[in-house]
This record gives sequence, C-alpha cells and structure tokens, in this order.
Amino acid sequence: MLFNVSVLLRSPVGDYRRYDLSGDSPVHHGKAVLTRTPNGVLVGVKATVVLDESCSRCLVPFGYPVQVEFEEVFVQQVDPVSGRRLPHEDEPVEAFVISPDHMIDITEAVRQYSLMAAAMQPLCHPDCPGLCVECGKDLNLGSCSCDRAPIDSRWAALAVLKQPSNG
Repeated sequence: MLFNVSVLLRSPVGDYRRYDLSGDSPVHHGKAVLTRTPNGVLVGVKATVVLDESCSRCLVPFGYPVQVEFEEVFVQQVDPVSGRRLPHEDEPVEAFVISPDHMIDITEAVRQYSLMAAAMQPLCHPDCPGLCVECGKDLNLGSCSCDRAPIDSRWAALAVLKQPSNG
C-alpha cells in the first residue's frame, strides 16, 4: 500500500488526496485521505481488514473481517524541491516516515492497528464446541465416544475404584 506523495509535499499545508483501498492484502476495501501538514503528511484510513486466525477452541484456520480506523502523521525526511535532508530534533524515533523518494507505505500502520482490533480469542463461529479434552477430536465434525460427564467431587474417591487396575 504505497502512495507517491512528491506532488502533495510541494502543495500548501491543508491540501489533500483521497484514495480507494482494495485488493491489497490484508485490506479488503476502504478509504485513505492524505493531508499535507507542516512537517509531513497526515494519513487517515478507514478500512475493512481480513485477518487470518485459528479458532481458539477447535484450532481450525479461518479469516474474519475487522474495521480498522486510524490517523498517523508520516514525517518528511527530505525536502522535495532541493533533495536536502531535513533535521528532526523534536520528532519521536518511533514516528512513521516518508521515504527519501517521497513514498508512504501504510502497510506497517495497517498491521499494527489490525493487531489491536483483532479478537483476543477468535472463534470460527460463536457456538464452536471445540476439541474433546479426552481424545482431541474436533467436535464440529461429530461427537466422540469419550465420557466427558463432570464428576461430583464428593464421589471422586469411588470413581477411582471403577477404573481398571494396573496390576
């Protein structure tokens, strides 16, 4: 997701460009607005991103859409007219930067904001039964013959007698 901003950097502060986002993985579709600021370009993005995850219950890989919205300033490193490197004493080291050839790559910003929007325990569907704790069978594909009934702790000592002996 690269944008050439050489013309925008020569424009007055407040000038902007609008772009449609589509087809660049992981962005499914969305919009980007790039606005000229005194020290660079403000990038505003509203997009639907498809995240590839594994279900936290059954471990099946699946993709699901999330909405990502952010505004980040991309700091100018080089003067577009003279090609001279610009000093930045007051800018944080972690800032997003415009490359020396006047390109903005929003891939890293989209990745970071997608991670923040991702579900902590993604599910392939809300009523996913998960895996059997005894045999590991995916219970979405069918039931297993394991006895998964909860044992009343008051009868746990008697349950030991029901198990076959090892000797």
